[in-house]
Amino acid sequence: MTSAKPPPLDLRNEGSLFDADHTANGVPFPRRSTADYIEAYALTRFRIAAMIWMGLVAVGLMLICWRMLAGKSAHWLINANAAAALIVLAVVSVVDLGAVVAGWNVRHAREVGGRGVALDLGYLHTLGAPALVSLVELETTLDDAVLRDRVAAVRQDILLNVRRRQSEWRGWTWRDQRRLDRIAALQQKGALSAPAPGARHWNGRLIQMPPPTAPAPVAAPPPVQLTSRTEG
Repeated sequence: MTSAKPPPLDLRNEGSLFDADHTANGVPFPRRSTADYIEAYALTRFRIAAMIWMGLVAVGLMLICWRMLAGKSAHWLINANAAAALIVLAVVSVVDLGAVVAGWNVRHAREVGGRGVALDLGYLHTLGAPALVSLVELETTLDDAVLRDRVAAVRQDILLNVRRRQSEWRGWTWRDQRRLDRIAALQQKGALSAPAPGARHWNGRLIQMPPPTAPAPVAAPPPVQLTSRTEG
């Protein structure tokens, strides 16, 4: 698959749960609830990170209150916050956040009857291998031939890259192997379709090539006047 270069990251769409123009005493506050924001703009890894950060802040505030009520020491507060941060890091290192994001966006996409926004195949393409299983599951259930072809194009590009990495001992990972095993199990229920040939945009759309233009007619060279040379 020949893909166009991925678009630059849109920090406004990707970014924070806060709006800079909604402030109170110079401190930004949420314009809407987190669930409404995700439903309107889809789920991303940055938004999961933002929710985790807000959860850590809430835990820190509760620990401060408990320290004051129970008369705990500052040393206890530091240790408690460090333990909370280590627990979060341990969980995040095990959970595949990219797969969580891809699965949520696919299940809640407007194209499959969900309440979310239209499926952003460009972002799923950017996620790479974590989105692979969700793309395969979506491809095997779609009825829209055009959307299925776009999903197949993105899925094929990611799948080829994963298989190439897995074939090299330096690029092999246990997580990617589990993805390939899961895809093999899904293929037993229904074969994956090959996308239509042609160059593609990053979101799987076919690049419409301009029609070939007829070559401009070549003007005939002017006739050359030949003069005879006589000996005098």
